Amino acid sequence: MAEVETGSQLANLLEDLQKARLEAQQLSATLAEAWEELTLLYELAEQLRGVLDIDRAVELALLHAMDILSAEGCGIILKSEEGWKLCGVKCPTGREEWLCSSLAENLALEALGRKRGFIINDFFQHPQCGEMARLFGIFNIAAVPINPQGHAQGILIAWNQKHGGFKAGELKLLSTIATQTGGVIESSFLYQRLQETFRGTIRAMSVAIDAKSPWTAGHSGRVTRYAVEIAKTIGLNESEIEKVEISGLLHDIGKIGIPDLVLNKPDKLSDEEWQVMKQHPVIGYEILKDIWQFRGGILEGVLYHHERIDGKGYPFGLKGEEIPFMGRLLAVADGFDAMTSERPYRPGMPKEKALQILIEGAGTQWDKDFVKVFVESQKTLR
Repeated sequence: MAEVETGSQLANLLEDLQKARLEAQQLSATLAEAWEELTLLYELAEQLRGVLDIDRAVELALLHAMDILSAEGCGIILKSEEGWKLCGVKCPTGREEWLCSSLAENLALEALGRKRGFIINDFFQHPQCGEMARLFGIFNIAAVPINPQGHAQGILIAWNQKHGGFKAGELKLLSTIATQTGGVIESSFLYQRLQETFRGTIRAMSVAIDAKSPWTAGHSGRVTRYAVEIAKTIGLNESEIEKVEISGLLHDIGKIGIPDLVLNKPDKLSDEEWQVMKQHPVIGYEILKDIWQFRGGILEGVLYHHERIDGKGYPFGLKGEEIPFMGRLLAVADGFDAMTSERPYRPGMPKEKALQILIEGAGTQWDKDFVKVFVESQKTLR
């Protein structure tokens, strides 16, 4: 009778595992779609200009504008959720202050409303703005809108043309510069928005992973923080640190595919349950493998963070240098947080004791170089 009951429980366990895997595949498809949108936008911006940086685009626009004008100054202000922002200016020191005033904002709103550029060569006589123009010493202006119907709206404005005021030809040249620059700014703006959205999706997924069990709340974030500390200390570049961060946040994504019956069990797992739990690195790999931007380091962290230097880890029992770099790095961060976190069957141990266990296991369970770097960084923080 007991054997029949055990078989039934195992069958239910496998059924729950299959359902959880289907849920994980749906999440994977959503994530893949977000990556595709982000990548297509990036490639389009590269093809259009080869520049995907607002500050660089603004800098180039102002340099070209000042090359064709005999004006005192030229600047770009862009609309943001917080209001108007001065993004760049070329002029004598101190003469840019007016671009942060309501005078410049009114000109920007007018240019965006018209959807075309305009010139005011007798600014002191302007019925609404003349008094403020005299206050700032702005006697003529040429203003052209940037992305008047787009997301990254703004204005390119030049002031105080020294030779008889601005001409129609100069306004046309400024409009051309604004159009070229506006495309880059718009693409960059949208790329950054998608990047923020994608990062938010990753963070949300890591929170969802941790929320599967009350005993793992905050685990992915802490592991990521520890891993990034190691990455910075050993001198990885910004791009590699970003991969460490993403891999850390997603390293346990495979737990989405582990039944709650196993994940939230208040006691130690049985041998059968432990075999199910040990599948989570492979499940995580299966979820993310079709997102090509994750291939390499990010996926390696997900798949190999439970391997051991002595070959006694899982899922493949790799040894030493057989374990990819990201797997060895995350193993240290993951091991430390696992030891110092509460579990239903044991309390979290003090950090000093966990650090000592890392030291004792360096070269057998964990990479000795990463252990050394991490232990030193934690001592510095205390």
